[in-house]
Amino acid sequence: MPTDDELASALSRALDGAAGLTPEAVHGRLAAGARRAGLRRQRRRRAVVAGALAVLVLGAAGGFASGGRLPFAADGPAAPGPARMSEQRFDELLTRLLPPGTLEPVGRAWTGGRSPHELGSMLTFDDGSGASMIQVTVQYTADPVDRVGCMDAFQVPSDGCDRTVLPDGSVLVVDRLRSQSVADLREWRGVWAAPDGRQVHVTEYNGQPSRVSRPAPPLTQAQLTALVTAPQWAEAFAALTPVAGTPDATVSADAHPSPTATETANALLDKLAALLPTGTATAERDAAHTRLAVTADGRRSSLTVAFTPPSQRGLDDLAGLAQQLPTPLEVREPMAGGGTVVVNAFGNGKTATDNLLHWVVTVYYPDGAQLLLNEWNGEQAYDAEPGVPALDLAALKAIALSPAWRA
Repeated sequence: MPTDDELASALSRALDGAAGLTPEAVHGRLAAGARRAGLRRQRRRRAVVAGALAVLVLGAAGGFASGGRLPFAADGPAAPGPARMSEQRFDELLTRLLPPGTLEPVGRAWTGGRSPHELGSMLTFDDGSGASMIQVTVQYTADPVDRVGCMDAFQVPSDGCDRTVLPDGSVLVVDRLRSQSVADLREWRGVWAAPDGRQVHVTEYNGQPSRVSRPAPPLTQAQLTALVTAPQWAEAFAALTPVAGTPDATVSADAHPSPTATETANALLDKLAALLPTGTATAERDAAHTRLAVTADGRRSSLTVAFTPPSQRGLDDLAGLAQQLPTPLEVREPMAGGGTVVVNAFGNGKTATDNLLHWVVTVYYPDGAQLLLNEWNGEQAYDAEPGVPALDLAALKAIALSPAWRA
């Protein structure tokens, strides 16, 4: 089951238009499956931050972690359990760690008591140069630290990210993201993660929901690093219960796709390139996201391809198509021998038709395998632009229906 934070992130991405790449839930699973081979899986279970409030702040989300080994042990709680930390005490602790300024909690953002494994809150911080939102979470997780990393710049606009593996095996990440929907809105995230499951997350913005109040978030990168690595968080961890099954201390300096995943992605891209219409030229190849840049008659687009082998889920998706309402420009056709091909075009959201930003063909094979071809005018997943794509839907459909995908 997804965490509240993961749900908020999904809503956030939808508000920023990233959901336009996935016209149906199955398309989203396919796209994620194709990228999963080349993406770091960034799991985070941060606190709920006033639901829609956090969603409106910025349409980018991810999981990271931040540095310096904290000088305390992760011993299990003594019966009957650790003493709870109050919201007031948590805010007092945070106030001591922040530069001078005014700190005010946001209503209903406190997560103390909701889980024995985490504490967190969303607050407004004003150092005199403009009020800004700050989200803080201290938690125990069972997530391996090698999954803690930078947001994927293919999915989310970024001004840069630094990931450091510290000598004790902990990981520090400071990521500088920017919004797609709100001009000049910035989101800086600092996270520290230890091999025993301890994590400190701090996210700061240069304003409040949908409104910029200053050029940059109030804490510099150095101050953000100092905040997430502060030894004073020992008091908060003492009030929490470690998560059972804490992972081994496996850390990698980076998280590039495994050779097998890269080989699989390149094999798909090789098939895609061989099936392109005559006169179509290829440019950049991105195996991490199974993406190929193409040009035709001066038009430039990006294509991603995803293929999932036969599965029960694929059979269920095929059987459930008849119960799903089609989107405005969607066309479904039965295939000879069974299965269905779905051709679609949409804008920012699966029901939007003005402007068109994405052109998608999905093949549901009768044995439960699935193929997804997605095209947009842009370099990254989030920068789709209107216009005539390099390949029209007829060309995409012809490529998708080629028997070469099952060879």
